[in-house]
Amino acid sequence: MPTVLAVMAHPDDIEILCAGTLALLKRAGWEVFMATMTAGDLGSMKLGRRQIADVRRREAEASAKLLGAKYACLEFGDLTISYNEAAKRRVSAVLREAQADVIITHAPVDYMADHEETSRLVREAAFASTIPNWKAARHGKALPACEHLPTILYADPIELKDHDGRRVHARYVVDISETIDLKEKMLAAHASQREWLREQHGEDEYLLAMRRWGADRARDFGKKAVKFAEGFNQHLGHAFPHEDVLTKALGKALVKK
Repeated sequence: MPTVLAVMAHPDDIEILCAGTLALLKRAGWEVFMATMTAGDLGSMKLGRRQIADVRRREAEASAKLLGAKYACLEFGDLTISYNEAAKRRVSAVLREAQADVIITHAPVDYMADHEETSRLVREAAFASTIPNWKAARHGKALPACEHLPTILYADPIELKDHDGRRVHARYVVDISETIDLKEKMLAAHASQREWLREQHGEDEYLLAMRRWGADRARDFGKKAVKFAEGFNQHLGHAFPHEDVLTKALGKALVKK
């Protein structure tokens, strides 16, 4: 059974950026793993770090359960994700645990460092994870090297924008119109984040923003029938797979290149 692993910085990032595609892959017979670097320990105006982290782990687990996916938290702290040896070994361990054929992570250029550092860590950990002499353990258990390099897909950045506010190009665009409702239910499972953003920004558009960005990406199809979409760029660096796995898995009707 083919396996996809989504690794992103915070609880709810996966739901915002790629849950529609994960749902399509699940429907196509893929096994799905979801992992977040942090437990969202700074995501509250009222609760302490340990309290809100406990809440947000439970919400992430509930979201993954809606999809029939497994969930893991790597227990980094919010705003502290950075590239170093220890972090790379921790990410390598979850990659080896999943043994994924495809890994989805953040765009290399995004609005905040937690996202960008996660992207770099996932890419470098994927390469290292195939090397037997590179040691990585999870829950105290050393894990064997991955048998092959996975395909790495970078999801859209938040708002589909780069650092200069320009709309980014996506090499692959996936029609998620059929799975948008499940994507929304998964995102809605993160009730504490929705409330925190309401207090932080003075407005409640958590779910509306997700739909708006999906509708924006859907314009790339040029078809009125496509209401919502998610965009991806594939890592094509030396030694990594170049095969178009999305079209192979989902079909030309759902994937635009």
